[in-house]
This record gives sequence, structure tokens and C-alpha cells, in this order.
Amino acid sequence: MASPPLLWPAAPQDTRILYLARFAPDDPIYTVKPEGITHGYAEYHFRLYEALRNIGYRVASSSKPYAALMAGGNVDFVFSLLNRMPLRNPELLVPSICTYLRLPCLGAPPNIRALAEDKYLSKLAFSALGLPVAPGRAYLPGAELSPPDFPGPYFVKDRFGAASEGVTEASLQDSWEGAARIVGTFHTAGKEALVERFCPGIDVTVPVLGHSPYLVLGHVAPRSDKPGSILTADLKTDDRLGNDLIELGAGTEAAIADDVRKVWSSLGPIDYFRLDYRWDPATGQRFLIEMNICCYLGIRGAIGLAGKALGYDRTQILAHVVEYSLARQRGAHAHDAWVI
Repeated sequence: MASPPLLWPAAPQDTRILYLARFAPDDPIYTVKPEGITHGYAEYHFRLYEALRNIGYRVASSSKPYAALMAGGNVDFVFSLLNRMPLRNPELLVPSICTYLRLPCLGAPPNIRALAEDKYLSKLAFSALGLPVAPGRAYLPGAELSPPDFPGPYFVKDRFGAASEGVTEASLQDSWEGAARIVGTFHTAGKEALVERFCPGIDVTVPVLGHSPYLVLGHVAPRSDKPGSILTADLKTDDRLGNDLIELGAGTEAAIADDVRKVWSSLGPIDYFRLDYRWDPATGQRFLIEMNICCYLGIRGAIGLAGKALGYDRTQILAHVVEYSLARQRGAHAHDAWVI
């Protein structure tokens, strides 16, 4: 069956984009930035900037969040991957500014972004929708470290972490005593922790594009050489093992398709996102772990790999995401009135 066509701009030169990312080029030096302790993000951010320009869009670029404050009236769309800043829930800053300015912005409305970025609240929302989720409990700094009402083994992570930030092999603990110790390390760093019941199996991610109404690109398994096949921060940032397209069987794939439908009907439309699962090939059990909006668009990532299998290159996916997002938000604020 032929893959459905993606959107492509009829006159890209008429669309002014402000591109924001941690390593986005800053005027007047439009080259790859030095990276420091991170791995691959500088080149990744620069290649996305180049790709948007090569499509034909008029692209201004900045690594500074305050550029969004000055964007009103100067650009038509904000393509922001500026998700890591030294403040709580940094993913919400740029979308909120753009909402105030009535300026179309990549991703989803701020309330949906907030739900997706909170791995505990999203778990509660998914459970309310009838989706299979791993039991979990959030622990705020200073809270009593009493055991959760589910047995181990346990998996401990940052409640708001991106790219598995803070996840190491020590995140997987057989006992509550060990899990509590890891929770304490997050609290010492001033972070809220999320403790989940560990789900055996492998990670499976399901990339989805907003379409008509949406398009599931495929099912991708990130490789892991860690205990429990977990994905640690170093695996996410280095991407040294890569990903595999996999088949989950007709039953599991149909169940995941129904999961996507439920998420979309409640939280959509969204420009693009991933649903991340733990799936046990031995039993067929699946557990939805989290949802990622404005996730990685690298060629070797889940979206790039699954898109390529359907005949889409990254340039086509980028153009589609921008055009879909613009169409999604066209006239969205016409009914709003300024409140002084």
C-alpha cells in the first residue's frame, strides 16, 4: 500500500520562521557551535536549521529564549526545540510566550505540553483513558520515603526529565531500600522523582505525525546493552547503538493503534509526537510509559527511521510538520480578546 502524501509548502519563501534551539546559530555566525559535554546536539540543531532553509523558508535563528518575546509581527511561525533551560518545566516557556503573542508555535498548546512533560500526571491521564500503564508514584523533595503500594522491582527517574536525563543503571532497583536511595539522589539535586514498577521486556517507541487526522509511522525499538534493556541517559545522548524497526504482531499493533486513537481524541491535534512503551515479547504485554512532543528529529532516530521505511526523508517530514502546524493554528486565536 502506498504511503499517504505529506504536506509541502506551495510558497515556502512566504513563511518567516524563528528557529530556536540550544545550539541554534546566532547572528552573525551561522556555523556548528562547539558542544562541550553534550554529544551530537550541536550538529543536530544546525542540520535542522539548514534543512528548514533548504526547503525555502525564510529562517531567523537564535539560541536565546528571549528571541520569542520579540517575534510578534516579525515571523509567522516559531520552530522551537529550546527545551532545556535552568527553570522548572522549560518546555512550556516558548509555547506560552507564543500563545500570548498569538503566534503559531511547533508542537501543541501549552496545556497539552504541560501534561506530556509531567510523566506522573500523564500516567494518570492515560490510565483514565483506559490505557495500560505501569503503576507509579511521585516523590517530592522532603516527602517521606515510604514504599509505594506496588511491589518491585522498581525503576526511578526524574518526573520531568528529558532524554532519560538522570537515568543510569542504578535507576533499576530490586528492593525499595535501593529505590529510596536513588530517589534521595534526585531530591538532593532538587528534582522530583517518579518511581515506577519495572516492566520486563524492551523499549518500543511509536512515532506519530499529525495528518488526516494522524499517521502512525511505525514501531521502533531503541537498542540497549544495559541490565533490563533500559535506556540510560548516555544511550540517549550518544545514540551509539541506534534503533531497529520491529514488528510486534497483529494483536499488539492493533492495540497500540487503538491507544493512539484514544490519545489523539483526547489530546490532539498535535504536530508530531511519540508514545513510548515497555513491551514484553514473551508475553505480549505492553505498558505505556510516557508521551513525547517535539521529540528528536534526527535521521537515525525513531521518526527518521520509521519515516524512511515509508519513503519519507527528513526534509519531507520537516516541511509536513511545519505546514500541518500552520494549518492547525490558522485562526485559532481569532476569538481571543486582550486582557490588560
